[in-house]
Amino acid sequence: MLTQKHRFFIHTSILALLLVALLPFSASNADAAVIPDQEHQLTKLEQQVQQWATALSKQKAFALWQTSDPQIEALGPGTHSWLVLFTNEGQNVGYMVVNAVTDGSFQLGEYGVGPYPLFSSEQLDQSLRVNGLLTELHQKPTSVTKLYVHPLAAAWQVTIGKETYWLDAKTAEILPINEQTSKLYFPKIMTLPDKLPASKRTQQLKLNPSFDPYERLPWLTKEAPFATKDALKLQKHLNKRQHLRYISEPFGDAMLYALSIVGYQVWNQGRIDLAIDMNGHRFIPLVTLQQYGRFYR
Repeated sequence: MLTQKHRFFIHTSILALLLVALLPFSASNADAAVIPDQEHQLTKLEQQVQQWATALSKQKAFALWQTSDPQIEALGPGTHSWLVLFTNEGQNVGYMVVNAVTDGSFQLGEYGVGPYPLFSSEQLDQSLRVNGLLTELHQKPTSVTKLYVHPLAAAWQVTIGKETYWLDAKTAEILPINEQTSKLYFPKIMTLPDKLPASKRTQQLKLNPSFDPYERLPWLTKEAPFATKDALKLQKHLNKRQHLRYISEPFGDAMLYALSIVGYQVWNQGRIDLAIDMNGHRFIPLVTLQQYGRFYR
């Protein structure tokens, strides 16, 4: 005959066994609850990239994006951005940089068309060889890292043996940066980028012929910069195929970028991206360029 004490022991034992049996089920459910969130976040990014690619591909300059294969990867350590490379039949045809926004959405940072995208591995390898940085002793870099703060402060960080070099992310040109200054220009922890105007549907694309920005040196002759607060005035200037130069010194006096502005892209909600002739057409938001440099005729 079972006493009350025995009944209590049996009931307790059964309850314990049930709890143990349920633990794996609960853990697997918890894991399953995390995975869809991660998949949803990736899908959300992929969907947004596809929306931008579809909008841009309606224009002739971006037509190859209609049948391109986008490859998405995180852009460097400490950033809140992604690099999207577009390939068509194995050939590079363009890129875009996507930034995270504090509200959980995404914004289109910069983008470009042509065979030489941002962070082109082929261009990097060629530059390392041309500059004699790869030798019989060091035939491959020890490490390669992508660094991205903003469009004018984007670089490869390449370590070969005991030496480290920094090269421009678009042209693969060696930059005048060392270990000490790199910490200033490329901090390990970066804040979210500033909110940019919305970009949903393209409205107008204007592209002009290329020109040499060094034909004139107005930034050295104390010529007044070209005012770009009036977007319509800026568009009219480019519509007449008049030259416009962009000057930026993201790494201080050690280096100056003199770039040709050869067109613009207008989005339906008023955003304007300027087209820079830089190993292909590189589109950067006007508000971003205004922040990091100045314009000259």
